[in-house]
Amino acid sequence: MDNNSTVNFPNQRKRNALLRFLHLYVISYVYLFIFTSQFSPLQGIYKNGVLWLCKNVFQQQVELIKMTGSGDTTLDYWVVAVNIGLAAVVGVVVLLTDKKQRTFKDLHWFTVVVVRYYVAMIMLSYGFAKLHNGQFPANSIGRLEEKVGDMSPMGMVWTMMGSSTGYTFVSGLLEAMGGFLLLFRRTKTFGALFSMTVMINVALLNFFYDVPVKIFSSHIVLFCVFMVSGDAIALYRFFILHQPSQLRFQKRTSDKRWKRIALISVKCLVIAFFIFSSSSMLFYTPPAVPMEGAYSVEKLIINNQRVPLCSNDSVGWKKILISHAGKTSIILNNDSTRAFHGLVDTGKKTLTLRKTERDNIYAFLHYDVQKDSIIFAGNIGRDSVKMKTIRKKKEDYKLNSRGFHWVNEYPFNR
Repeated sequence: MDNNSTVNFPNQRKRNALLRFLHLYVISYVYLFIFTSQFSPLQGIYKNGVLWLCKNVFQQQVELIKMTGSGDTTLDYWVVAVNIGLAAVVGVVVLLTDKKQRTFKDLHWFTVVVVRYYVAMIMLSYGFAKLHNGQFPANSIGRLEEKVGDMSPMGMVWTMMGSSTGYTFVSGLLEAMGGFLLLFRRTKTFGALFSMTVMINVALLNFFYDVPVKIFSSHIVLFCVFMVSGDAIALYRFFILHQPSQLRFQKRTSDKRWKRIALISVKCLVIAFFIFSSSSMLFYTPPAVPMEGAYSVEKLIINNQRVPLCSNDSVGWKKILISHAGKTSIILNNDSTRAFHGLVDTGKKTLTLRKTERDNIYAFLHYDVQKDSIIFAGNIGRDSVKMKTIRKKKEDYKLNSRGFHWVNEYPFNR
């Protein structure tokens, strides 16, 4: 018996050391990600440091690309790799210097609280952004005119979400609900499971439709797993073994009344800040677009000569797309597209096109709204032009006009 204990003791110590290292490693990585990812003021400083390491230590030619909307740049992957290495270093250093061989239960509890509020902030932010003209606004004329086969996979997702206000609203509502549930200890486990379910779908869309938020969405899912890891045994017993089980609930109370009031006040302020900072998109109203629509050219006259519409040239205009305030696109006969800064004056009934806002006028056209057509007349450069067009509004597209039907005798899949 003693011999077996002697043999097993070193193995037990190794297992304990490994578990303590993994515990420290996960906690360290969590803080590194939170302090260096989006919404962190340290993100720019940290990325510059990683960029320096890539160029001077790892001899990698990596660029710092700003304001592209992508969270999956080469530098972002290097940040993840550096975080993995630093977390391992922190775990080893603490393990070697901790003579008391502590289990760091209090640190783990505090980290769960930090992660809980961080994920809640993310869920509320993204949830509120979907409730009203935020992350997925209604499809623009330019998007509606784009051929399905020419869309990017990400563009397909944005088109799908933008075509259904109801689905987008419910998606945002579910994300916001997950965030609210995480704000309270009694609902944190349910909130983590709820948020994880919602975010798994988001992560799958990001992966399989090539949306460049794969790193961030995957980490939010993993953070939800981290939050429920402490209740994994209880959840397994209840859901799999169908045995009575109880979730852990650590009620943190203070012996002094003023401390309890202070903690509650701080929590209320944090929640109010999350809601206030996340709800700004609820009040966003996109600017009106005067004369919005797609104008198909049916007759084109340049310098008193009619231009064939079937010609494959870069002179004739096939369509005029007024899709955003201050933006107009022209589709030429050869199907190439040219983007302009467009200014519509509904009082004078004019359309002014410039290559950029500060450039000279490229085209100046008066328009006349008739019963079944719009007539544009004026100048493109030095050439006089007159064109008859047919306007197509947003509600004229099948994607917007179909609507919802309880009863369908046949699938409307065209």
